Amino acid sequence: MRRSPTVLALALGTTLLTGASGRETCPMGAAAAPDELRDAAYKAASVAAESVAPSRRRSVGAPGSPAPKLTIVNYIDTRVQDKLARDGVVPTSMASDEEFLRRVSLDLTGVIPDAASVNAFVADTSSDKRAKKVDELLNSDAFVDRWTMWLGDLVQNVIASANIREFQQGRNVYYTYLRDSIRNKKPYDQIVRDLITGKGNSWSVGQADYIVRQIQRNGPAQDTYDNLAAHSAEKFLGMPLLCLSCHSGKGHLEQVNLYLSGKTRDNFWGMAAFFARTQNRIVRDATNPQTFSYDVTDNTNGVYRLNTTDGNKSPRAPASGASDTVTPAYMFTGEVPRSGEAYRDAYARMLTADRQFARASVNYLWKEMFGLGLVEPTNALDLARLDTQPTHPELLEDLTSDFIAHNYDLRAMLRTMALSSTYQLSTTYTPGAWNEAWVPYFARRYPKRMQAEALLDSIVRATGVSIAIPVQGLNTITKAMALPDTTEGGRRPEGLFLANFGRGNRDDVVRTNDGAIAQALAMMNDNIVTSRVRQSNANSTVAKTLASTSDPGTIVDQIYVATLSRRPTSSERQREIDFLRGGTLSQRTEDLQWVLLNSLEFLFY
Repeated sequence: MRRSPTVLALALGTTLLTGASGRETCPMGAAAAPDELRDAAYKAASVAAESVAPSRRRSVGAPGSPAPKLTIVNYIDTRVQDKLARDGVVPTSMASDEEFLRRVSLDLTGVIPDAASVNAFVADTSSDKRAKKVDELLNSDAFVDRWTMWLGDLVQNVIASANIREFQQGRNVYYTYLRDSIRNKKPYDQIVRDLITGKGNSWSVGQADYIVRQIQRNGPAQDTYDNLAAHSAEKFLGMPLLCLSCHSGKGHLEQVNLYLSGKTRDNFWGMAAFFARTQNRIVRDATNPQTFSYDVTDNTNGVYRLNTTDGNKSPRAPASGASDTVTPAYMFTGEVPRSGEAYRDAYARMLTADRQFARASVNYLWKEMFGLGLVEPTNALDLARLDTQPTHPELLEDLTSDFIAHNYDLRAMLRTMALSSTYQLSTTYTPGAWNEAWVPYFARRYPKRMQAEALLDSIVRATGVSIAIPVQGLNTITKAMALPDTTEGGRRPEGLFLANFGRGNRDDVVRTNDGAIAQALAMMNDNIVTSRVRQSNANSTVAKTLASTSDPGTIVDQIYVATLSRRPTSSERQREIDFLRGGTLSQRTEDLQWVLLNSLEFLFY
């Protein structure tokens, strides 16, 4: 596709800034230097904000007049405004209807709104239209897709990892369980209990694959028990216990996690011992012996024994004169299983009843909605610093109590966040020059780059040209957000595009929003983008727009709304009209959408 020098320069000048974003970190990295990672996340958020939506100076009122405040919608705003007022930080203005709609659509459903939705929302004059839109999105099929992807990332459901293979059959039933749970509004604590206690064949009972995913086949059974204890603590409690699987915290973790520095390897073994009666037996497929499932069951006996010298951990041995077996004990309370209670049932009950479970969960959700957790990194909460580690300690506790009171309802928690004035602030900081030290105050929206699947689906929606990705064992998928794991698509163009934008593999390559030159090249040159803006594609937005009108102003309006979810400003409109009139209308219309797709405004939200 030919591009004029002006068009190409504009695209290059925007796309190459996609590195201005936060990134997820691996568990061991988070455990190594959480405060440094937090500061890096704050820096990235500030850089992204000023790159995507530079601050604009605007008078905040005459001398002596009250400073602007958040409109208090719920307790989130009360806590955020208290900190703003206490430290003299002024919040920015509220997002426009168009900015809000695009943001909440991407956060809740993983795709930009279509043009008809944008036009209808802007035209709606009802005072509660934002609340109604949030409710509509929360009850959509797209919400199910987006949050199934989030949950699949959290528990790392993937067809194959370095340690284990679920095979397509296991991956698919696991995906189906997660998706059905989100669709049916199952309480989050129940989902987690189902996963920890899952039993049955891994190709027919999705919950059983939580255990299968953490099997360590190249070591003793204790390695698997350790994996399950460390994984469940990190993902469901937001706490990095992996270090304790090899050594006690004293002398190692004081600068990493003050609370865990007081815990021992014995404490960790007590957590891992809850899985000591879990059996996983290989079942070969009669038609293809190279593939196999697992029967996951609970034995009535079995212990965690300190008698290993091989595998993936340092040798396990009791202290002199101590027993070589470990009794299951919940590290944070010392609680042990009740009489006759299955070990995994006990662990699932204790973990989900722990306030830290709700606390970690709302912190993960806050990051999904606001771009930064109240605690960063989100998997490194320190129970000894709950009054200083969070940006807003009281707010974190309020959210925790609310999540518990509403029966761990994911939609209810996300609704509370989305309706707050804090969430609805503009990305542009308007009161004056932005100060990077204000990042922890949430005085503005921190734009984030769309995750890979959201980007591909939003390109599809903006251009009107669909995708079709065959999935092993499932039907062809027409939305990237509906893929069952982050390796599907493989070497297909869609799979390569998603990989370029950091979807990771749910194993040893973590999801990231970091920028890369390959992303800029993909947006400019990949057929995924270039073919979809052509008039020759009968289903494209460009083709339909040109079929309906030849008026440059109308074309500009329609392309902007379809691509950026907003109408152009008066200066943008005139500039684009002049551009369209300066050459062949069809080619220039293609160029216009191509440039908008390559803009920071499209990539970030």
